[in-house]
This record gives sequence, structure tokens and C-alpha cells, in this order.
Amino acid sequence: MTWAEFQIRAFAYRRMQERKELLAREGAWASLIGSHYNPKKLPKSKDKFWQIGVKDRVVDERMKAAIKAAQDEYFKKKKELNG
Repeated sequence: MTWAEFQIRAFAYRRMQERKELLAREGAWASLIGSHYNPKKLPKSKDKFWQIGVKDRVVDERMKAAIKAAQDEYFKKKKELNG
């Protein structure tokens, strides 16, 4: 199995696991709100009740500059090696 094929399979596995978590969250949310629970103590949304998936990351300018410098160095070395 090549690295690319492994990455594709790993992505599919993570997606299937996330789907299972979504189904579990739906069942847990329904059982929480349907059991005469105190509405003042309920979470405001399903996402606050049970977060699934990766949160959005904030990339600042310092990180962008570091990535750009690393890319420039990589392309410079690649160009020197390939001629």
C-alpha cells in the first residue's frame, strides 16, 4: 500500500468515525431533552453539548511567514538538486 492510498483510507476511516459520533450525539441529545430535564440546565445547542470534529484554527501572520520561508527554502534546495 502506498502512502497516498494509506492517506485516502485514513481519511475515510476518520470520516466514518465522525459519522458514528454524530449518530451517537443525536441519540444522546434526544434522550437528554426528552427526559423532563430542567430546561435552564440544558446546553444551548448540540455542538455545545458534544463537539465533534476539528475546530477552525486561526493562523496568524507569523505562522504564515514561517510557512512561506520553509516553502521558499524547500523550492530553492529542490531547484539546486534538479539543476
